[in-house]
Amino acid sequence: MKQTMNTKPLEGLLVLCITHNGLSFETEATIDRLTEAGASKIRTNGNSDVALHRCQIAGAARDLLVSDTGRFHSVLWLDGDMMVDVVTVRELFRLTLFTATQRPIPPELRGKPLTDQAMYRLKNAPAISGAYVKRNDPAHYAMAPCIPPIEPLVIHMQEPGEAERVYSMPGVVSGLGALCQTAMAFLEHCKEAPAIKQTEGTTFPAICASGPGKNAEGEIAWGSEDWTYGSWEWQQGRGVFLATELRFGHLAQRVQWPDEKTSFFV
Repeated sequence: MKQTMNTKPLEGLLVLCITHNGLSFETEATIDRLTEAGASKIRTNGNSDVALHRCQIAGAARDLLVSDTGRFHSVLWLDGDMMVDVVTVRELFRLTLFTATQRPIPPELRGKPLTDQAMYRLKNAPAISGAYVKRNDPAHYAMAPCIPPIEPLVIHMQEPGEAERVYSMPGVVSGLGALCQTAMAFLEHCKEAPAIKQTEGTTFPAICASGPGKNAEGEIAWGSEDWTYGSWEWQQGRGVFLATELRFGHLAQRVQWPDEKTSFFV
């Protein structure tokens, strides 16, 4: 039987993008390319409170995932000043799902139905971030390594008819510029978050917040809203890992791309 090429390689991916003053031309074009490749999007603007805005769009995504069960496999957070090609997002999409299948099964689930094991893996899968740099410091990644450092997550990904790709991914505390999760792990985060009541009686999950807190040295520091999201993933045992080979452009006065010399800011 003749095989046909999949013309919608991003089908099953939900892209979440917020903006206050509108998307950049480059990000607008990026989202158009992703939707043409099969991705769906929720894009909202007009809210100057970034943390609240992220929580509201998470509520909209949660409601869509729950009402349309099985349609979406992963969720991609994409900031309004990012650009990327379809091939990179496709690889990040597939890597996120493949990594979930490698999640160890706890002893109490061994011998249980495979559907139960698969559900456990999808709910507890780590998030995978694409690589991007600081807008005003392009020599360094816009995410920080875990303190204390942990062993990299090594994934050997090979699918039928394709060469093996090996990803050695460091554990990071990351923002939401290019963060991909399984849909089930995203829903778990929403369930774990406090519910905020809206005026019309519905709720949305407080998935992140900004404010003061203690850093790794025990000093009081400001925690940005998107970093609290990644920190919560670690607290719940899922974690966040960086795929350095999957590069996103970060828009400043010019587009900033990571390369082989990019390092963590310490």
